Amino acid sequence: MSKGGRTRTTWGQGSVWRSREFKTIRVPVALADEIMEYAKALDAGIAVSHGNTAEIILDAIEGYIEYKRLNYHPNQNSKQLDTSTRAWDELRKFQTLVQENPATLGIGDTCRSHSGGL
Repeated sequence: MSKGGRTRTTWGQGSVWRSREFKTIRVPVALADEIMEYAKALDAGIAVSHGNTAEIILDAIEGYIEYKRLNYHPNQNSKQLDTSTRAWDELRKFQTLVQENPATLGIGDTCRSHSGGL
């Protein structure tokens, strides 16, 4: 029978949390595991997305195009990247679908208007 106080199994090596201040909160049991995973990810410094899924996709497309521009090697046919060619058709279709009808792709978020298209 425990008499209370500190034993060899309590307060072992300290907290596993990097943050040192704590607060007890009440959360629904059904969400507790998911909230703990989220809290541990934040505490570990792992980036957690809070953004709109469609915005993230459109930003990734813009980032990819910029990457291609920066790493483009001119050839005898073109001196700069041309995203209006047929090779870019599918990416343009995908970009338009994300902008205009993200629900078709299973993205429930609404999307801000992106002016920078292909």
